[in-house]
Amino acid sequence: MPPSDPARHPGRGTIAFAVYAVVLFAAFASGRAWLEELAALMLVSLLLWPALRRRSAIAGALWAVAALGVALLALTGRGEVALDFMPVMVNAALCVLFARTLARGSEPLIARVIAALETPARLRLPGVAAYARGLTFAWALLLALQATLLTLLIVCAVPGGLLASFGIAPPFEITGRGWRWYLHLGSYTVVLAFIVLEYAWRRWYLRHIPHAPLPVFVAMLARRWPALVRSVMSDGPVRSGP
Repeated sequence: MPPSDPARHPGRGTIAFAVYAVVLFAAFASGRAWLEELAALMLVSLLLWPALRRRSAIAGALWAVAALGVALLALTGRGEVALDFMPVMVNAALCVLFARTLARGSEPLIARVIAALETPARLRLPGVAAYARGLTFAWALLLALQATLLTLLIVCAVPGGLLASFGIAPPFEITGRGWRWYLHLGSYTVVLAFIVLEYAWRRWYLRHIPHAPLPVFVAMLARRWPALVRSVMSDGPVRSGP
C-alpha cells in the first residue's frame, strides 16, 4: 500500500471531516445558501474520495452528477434541498460500503471489524463468521431502505419538498414539517437504536462465547481505530496488531 494512501493516515480524514463540519455548522447558523451548497458538495467529495483516488469511472460520474445537481439547485435558489440530501448520501454511501464486501471472494465488513478490533482467531469461533456476514447484510439492507425512505420524503414532501419547490405535484404527498426532523435527526436515531438492539441480540445469540462489556468495547474501538480504518479501506482481511 503506497505511503500516500489515506487508509494509513486516518488523521487526514479527520481533518477533512472537521473542515466539513465547520462549513456545515456555518451553513445552519447563517442560513446562507452558498454555504449549504458548499457543504453538500464537500460531503459528496468526502464520501467518494477513496474511489476517486482509485480513478473509478463510476465514482467520477457520480461526483459529476452530484455537482451538477448542486449547481442546478444553487442557480434556482434551492440550496436547502441540497442540504436535505446529505442524510441520503450518508446512508447510500455506507450501504455501498457494507454491500460491496459481500461480493464473492471479499471479506464481509463486520468480519474485518472483528479482526481489527479483536483478533482474526475470533472469526473461527463457532457461529461468528456466519453472524458477521449476516450482520453485514443487515446493515446494507437497513441503510438501503433508509436511503430510499429519505429520498421519498425529500421528493414528495409538501411543502418544502423537491418536486413541490419546482411547482410539480408529487405522485403522493407527505404533508407537514415533521419529515425534516426525521431526515436530520430521526434517521440517525434509527441507526443508533439498531446498534443498541444488535448488541443485545448478539450477546444472547452468541452467548456461548465471551463478549467484552460495552465500556471495554468502546475503549478497544478508540485504541484500534487506525487498524479499523485500514480494514474498512482495504479489499481483503487485515491482520490485527498490537
